[in-house]
Amino acid sequence: MVNGPTKMEARKEQILAAAERTFAQKGFHESTIAEIAKESKVSEGTIYEYFSSKEGLLFSIPEAFTRKVRDQNRFHLQLIRGAANRLRAIIYLYLHTWQEHPDYAVINLLILKGNQNFRKTEGYRLVREGFQEITRTIEEGIAEGEFISSGNPYVIRSVLMGAVDHVTINWLHSDRKRNLVDLVDPIMDLVMGGLVRRDDTPGGQALRWDRWRPAQPPGPPHTE
Repeated sequence: MVNGPTKMEARKEQILAAAERTFAQKGFHESTIAEIAKESKVSEGTIYEYFSSKEGLLFSIPEAFTRKVRDQNRFHLQLIRGAANRLRAIIYLYLHTWQEHPDYAVINLLILKGNQNFRKTEGYRLVREGFQEITRTIEEGIAEGEFISSGNPYVIRSVLMGAVDHVTINWLHSDRKRNLVDLVDPIMDLVMGGLVRRDDTPGGQALRWDRWRPAQPPGPPHTE
């Protein structure tokens, strides 16, 4: 039997959720501990029992979020064969996460981006683990001959995640009606076109990386 969170854990999650909403809606500098306390229905003193400062509270949000989803994401990725397919799954998970949790996306991509103090935290280390998984997947694809041997894992990862960040930030600043997940395959097609190894015949074409895609359904039967 799986036990639920303790009272202290539940209260901490309640404060983190309130802080996430408040920071995303008002910005970090404009938000106050008093507003977060009101949103989370606790006293300001209670917040300081869990977090040493407003900045410490901010830095705890990505740490808690990443710990919550990390194991499940790793489990799903282990079930996927092939580096290209696994890269697609990773990009899907990022875009799906940002779309389902836009307040967290604001904090991660807008508020914390470039924050040097955040780079010293456990939350940043956990976020970096996700980037390292992308690098390992690319290195695996190169080692197994799925990707071109001249591919630079750091550059490829930067291109992929740069595209993910760019479309997500534009989405955050828009009316957010576009389905971010619809952009998974356009991003992958663009990058994989230059990454997938070509066949060995003279003038060979790049091997297909998207064999996972279902074939187009057949059209209506031809009638005379």
